[in-house]
Amino acid sequence: MQDSVATSRSANAPSFERWRNKLFARLTSTQFLITMMLIASLAYLVVFPLFQLLWRTITWGSGDRRFNRDAVEGEFTSHHWYEVFVGDSSFELLVEPFWNTIVTGSIAAVIALLIGGLQAWVVVRTDLPGKGWLKTILTVPYIVPSFAIALAWETLFKSPNAGGQPGLFDAVFGIAPPEWLSFGPVPIIITMSIHYAPFAFLLVAGALATLDSELEECALVQGASRTQILWRITFPIVLPAFISAFILTFGKTIGTFALPFLLGAPVEYYTLGTMLFANIKLGLDAIGYILAIVLIVMAGIVIYFSYKVLGENLKRFETIGGKGFRGTVTKLGKWRWPVFSVTAAFAFIAAIFPILLLGYQSIMLIDGRFDLANLTMHYWTGESDPRYAFGEPGVLHNNVILGATWNTLKLAFISSVLAAGFGLLIGYIVIRGKVRWLSKLLDQIAFIPFLIPSIAFGAMYLTMFAEQRGPIPALYGTFTLLVIISVVNRLPYSVRTGAAAVTQLGQSLEEAAEIQGASWMQRFRRIIVPLTTSGIVSGMMVSFVGIMRELTLIILLITPDTRVLMTVGFRYAEEDQTQLGNALVLLVAAFTIIGELLIWWLGKGKLMRLHERRSE
Repeated sequence: MQDSVATSRSANAPSFERWRNKLFARLTSTQFLITMMLIASLAYLVVFPLFQLLWRTITWGSGDRRFNRDAVEGEFTSHHWYEVFVGDSSFELLVEPFWNTIVTGSIAAVIALLIGGLQAWVVVRTDLPGKGWLKTILTVPYIVPSFAIALAWETLFKSPNAGGQPGLFDAVFGIAPPEWLSFGPVPIIITMSIHYAPFAFLLVAGALATLDSELEECALVQGASRTQILWRITFPIVLPAFISAFILTFGKTIGTFALPFLLGAPVEYYTLGTMLFANIKLGLDAIGYILAIVLIVMAGIVIYFSYKVLGENLKRFETIGGKGFRGTVTKLGKWRWPVFSVTAAFAFIAAIFPILLLGYQSIMLIDGRFDLANLTMHYWTGESDPRYAFGEPGVLHNNVILGATWNTLKLAFISSVLAAGFGLLIGYIVIRGKVRWLSKLLDQIAFIPFLIPSIAFGAMYLTMFAEQRGPIPALYGTFTLLVIISVVNRLPYSVRTGAAAVTQLGQSLEEAAEIQGASWMQRFRRIIVPLTTSGIVSGMMVSFVGIMRELTLIILLITPDTRVLMTVGFRYAEEDQTQLGNALVLLVAAFTIIGELLIWWLGKGKLMRLHERRSE
């Protein structure tokens, strides 16, 4: 008996030893260690700030003795939550801004969806002439900062009755526009609809491009009219895309800051985002943080319903199978040129006219006078003159603007490079990771910033990095903090780009290199990175353009030493220095449009190379 037990132990010993060595090798492998470091870093930069944000709302802060003499910093309290949800100021702090957010966001999302969906249909599914350049122009309102559209609206409908100089409407017709058209919910809804219509256009266009036209052709043969086909076949099939576009567009609108602030604050019309900003600027940080949590919860509900709707309804709307696919465009006939005229006119009004209007106003010596005798290049090339713009020199001689330009380019370049690099690394681990639950956890943490509205994300980092925490110094007011938040905010997009690039690569090259003794780091550096260069560059350019026009994300974190073009332009707009503000927005718009053209050029070159390889 003793011999059999000894034999069993001796047989199990090598097995246990092999298992232990295998576990030790996996736990000490480069890929595992990098995965754990990334999870820990992202948890600190994404998850921990959420808890820190909540913590600041349930404890007394350093400045709360203004409101309660007995307040002791760090002690628990429900005062802030009570004040927001039940207190005497609850209606002004929460109820009214919440209602304004829902009203403006939902109406703007519906209008944007109607405009974008109709444009997508005529561009993708009809024989509309000039579709190539129309598609590019129709996306411009979303490419340029929303800030630009708000300033253009102010220039057009500014009313002396609501403060400031007369706008173009007053100058042309000789009457001041009504105040409700200058400021408040109406202009906020209209401008948000214009800004987000291209977003809905791109979402719906993607669904329409994959719609098999055989059903439509069969209905046409059976005698159905074009209108019946559109409402009974085309629209029901792309209904999930419409629902998704509405939900995602609504999610975008509730986190918008610049538009409702510029067009709502002058008449004290606040949304959650602008009320958050106003409270933090007044030193009521905890109140602002509670509003940030409300925004995060709202965004989470929006994303949940987006997945819920698509997940439950997607199967019954499938139209593309394995029997071939055909997409035939609809003939507009006699309506071809009228539809083209309407589409081109809207494209000009929404995309070209605001930029031209801002450009014209930037060369007006005195705001509100639109005659040609009032034109000047002072705000672009002039020296300091105390008679104009409080002595601020023109763009080319303004050290503040030149410094902000350098900061903007530096921030966009460094952040986009880091975002693309980390996106590729995380994407590789997500696709090729050997420990699947760790890879999935890393992917989910990296996706969290997508769920958080930008203004709330900025509030999280404000409370997180306002003071030193262990070995991490207080980063508020540093350029480093702007880079960190920009990179983390772009991770949901760059990780998807990196994962898509890695998916296209076979594993045979890596396996051959591993057999030859190459380490994981060597394989990643010499195989993965070179073969995914085009994807990295494309992802980097997308991040570059997004960071260039970013305002909402960093508005709470900017100091005089870290100013960028968008924040300087925002300050000029607040101070009613219209010409300089417009000039800076035009600079950012020019940078973003050039960046988008480069993305298009790189993408076109990639598609051409792919087509050539397939045709060989």
